Amino acid sequence: MKRLFLFFVIFSFFLIPLFSQNDNELKRLLDEIEKAGGLEKYPDANLLFVFDKYNVRFEESGEFTSKEHTLVKILTEKGKRDYSVRKIPYHKRYSEVKINLARVIKKDGRVLDVPSNLIKDGTLEETQQMNIFEENFRRLSITFPSLEVGDSVETIVETRSKPLIKGHYNDIILFQNFEPIINREAEIDAPASKPLKFIVKNGLLQFEKKRVGDRVIYRWWKKNSPKIIQEIGMVPITDVALKLVVSTFKDWKELSRYGESLNAGKIDSNEKMKEKVAELTKGLKTDEEKILAIFRYVSSKIRYMGSSMDLGAFIEPHPATYTFEKEYGVCRDKSILMIAMLKEIGVKAYDALINISQNIEREVPLIFFEHAIVGVVLKDGRMIFMDPTLELSSSFGETYVGGKYVLLLDKKGKDLTKVPPVPAERSMGLIKGETRVNQDKSIEGKVKISGKGFYDFLLRSVAKQLPSFQFSMAWQQLSQFLSPGTKVENVKSSDFTDLSKPYEIEFNFRTKDYVVDAGKFRLFSIPLSSCAFDVMLIGILKSLANLEERKYPINFVSSFGSIIEEEITFPEEFLIKAIPDPVNMMNGPVTLKIETQKKGNKVIFKFDFRVEKAKISPEEYKGLREVSRAIRRFQRSMVILEKK
Repeated sequence: MKRLFLFFVIFSFFLIPLFSQNDNELKRLLDEIEKAGGLEKYPDANLLFVFDKYNVRFEESGEFTSKEHTLVKILTEKGKRDYSVRKIPYHKRYSEVKINLARVIKKDGRVLDVPSNLIKDGTLEETQQMNIFEENFRRLSITFPSLEVGDSVETIVETRSKPLIKGHYNDIILFQNFEPIINREAEIDAPASKPLKFIVKNGLLQFEKKRVGDRVIYRWWKKNSPKIIQEIGMVPITDVALKLVVSTFKDWKELSRYGESLNAGKIDSNEKMKEKVAELTKGLKTDEEKILAIFRYVSSKIRYMGSSMDLGAFIEPHPATYTFEKEYGVCRDKSILMIAMLKEIGVKAYDALINISQNIEREVPLIFFEHAIVGVVLKDGRMIFMDPTLELSSSFGETYVGGKYVLLLDKKGKDLTKVPPVPAERSMGLIKGETRVNQDKSIEGKVKISGKGFYDFLLRSVAKQLPSFQFSMAWQQLSQFLSPGTKVENVKSSDFTDLSKPYEIEFNFRTKDYVVDAGKFRLFSIPLSSCAFDVMLIGILKSLANLEERKYPINFVSSFGSIIEEEITFPEEFLIKAIPDPVNMMNGPVTLKIETQKKGNKVIFKFDFRVEKAKISPEEYKGLREVSRAIRRFQRSMVILEKK
């Protein structure tokens, strides 16, 4: 009995400090949560990051281990919905993710640990929906039980990663979010033999560095980072948030060489692939025809397994023959297959990495590219860029690449290259209408819509996504911007999958009581000046250009524009008394030309709108807003008819 009593005494001696330590830690967290405040301090917040601490240690090999410790306070019902499940994507071939801590700290101080059955590891839902089993692309999900407004969520996530680039490390660390952050820290423990090159963008961070033996500890921190206020159509948060960019790469050429080394042995072929290339190019005479045939095969017959992970564009691709056989792949896989098939017809091509939405920080070489495409070298030495993930791209070369930076992967190494701007002329919508003004004050007409470049791709994408009845309904809904009560009938379209022919949409419309009866005069605005059937411009007029000013740039993805032409016929017993004045504006990258002409008992309307840049700055937005206002003013102007 004495021995048993002695055991409990000794056991308690060690246990009491342990409980005390845990109690003290919880008390400290509760104090931080209380001091953080809530909606009284942050009235426009849904969540509050009490702290977000990121620690990483990398080795000379490039292998690294990171730990992210976060404490998030839930302020609103929306915050509860947004944070009830945390999803962590990762690539199994390169990373192993472990949840060291996941718990809910209730507002009354109770602690609910997340049970193991609410921490789930599985393949990405996106690939499951495509009936593709790809076990390497995975997502870890943590569901927080009994979460309520006023509770807090604490997590510690540890990630062990192999190097994507052997002997190197790089990262982008955000110090701002769409919710406020009270305390944000980042610490990188690096070998002294691998000095970090780093820059801080969009603000200032506190920084310290110290040498510890053969290692260097870098630390950055920021207190009270305000939330990023989202604006519709804005560029990605990585372009505007306070951020840290770190890398051990010397220059972009080093990255280019390494990227090409990942392709070694992957641009292969076999008899079946050679037969397919021969079949695709049989009877075709020009290189352009043959390139398009191969491009359209890879883009439409090889399913694209898109990945939301930034490293998706820089993972080691599968051999071309593997992708050819499996008939699916990520962007790198599809690019390698297209390059291999072009090689069979003697056309040189490069694996090219690009960011579609976020900026590339040119000062610090990084692997974080969003996408891989193909740079095709033509006989005259020109290079065009083709995206084999776009199954509905009908153009010979993508227009969205204009003005963006690309990295060509090459054995000798290529520097980051800026693609020349692509004019809006190559991505225009074309809307043609014939409208008749009737005696009963109604109007009726027919419309034909087509496009080229990015605009054509957009129209085809809408057709693919919507069933036929919803497709007709979409044009009916858009017609209400012309005039409430407008009816759209006989919607027809060509085959959106036939990339060899222009894609066209046609329909008829009718609107009652459109014309204003003013005694011997008749007044009406030009119907298609409403831009109701312009799928790009209507969004600008109704939402994007509504803000008085913008803090952040707008991302349109590509330069683009619209040409609208309408012939309006009215009864012969009327004469044209007045037509709207012409408009001619050039505000930076945004231009507008509108004119109307008299022609017998017809009014001819011509409208030309263009945005010559894929991204426009807050300053350039002022020009877009002025042009939008000019369009609205014109929409209110009237054609005046006088009875003979």
